[in-house]
Amino acid sequence: MNMNLIRIALLILTVSMLLSCGFQLRGSQHLPAVMQKTFVKAEVPYSSMSTAMRNQLQAIGIEVPSIDDNATATIQILSHRSDRRVLSVGSSGKATEYELFEEIKFRLLDAQQRELIEPQVLRVTRDYVFDETRLLGKFQEADQIREQMREELAQRVLSRIETRLQQKNGPDLP
Repeated sequence: MNMNLIRIALLILTVSMLLSCGFQLRGSQHLPAVMQKTFVKAEVPYSSMSTAMRNQLQAIGIEVPSIDDNATATIQILSHRSDRRVLSVGSSGKATEYELFEEIKFRLLDAQQRELIEPQVLRVTRDYVFDETRLLGKFQEADQIREQMREELAQRVLSRIETRLQQKNGPDLP
């Protein structure tokens, strides 16, 4: 019986320590009210990066309108790059390892199109081992890795927005 009490006490202590240090579960951003209806604007409106951004916003409870007429904020994707570079070459002279990267440049505007956050650039990279004997599977794996990278990049964009708005205006932006 005493061991159960000790375990419960340790669990409560651990949880309270995590909460007091500012720990948040991934994807648990608390964006200010100005972002309650956020439009995602991009040169290619239904690109994989735009879709990932909309999905992340919706996952944390932000309404994402299809047109910017009634939006309270706009995340403007100024550019998105997706590329790879060779990290290592095998004895046959062919690439055996790549570095994949996704990069986004964005800014945040309010309903009157005033800049709340100046243009920012974020980048995510992953190493990827390529086996030419398993071409189809490796191409599918690369696509899955890229999709995960875009999701992570969208999460990072929202974290950056949250941090920058809090730095500029305090935690309760009107």
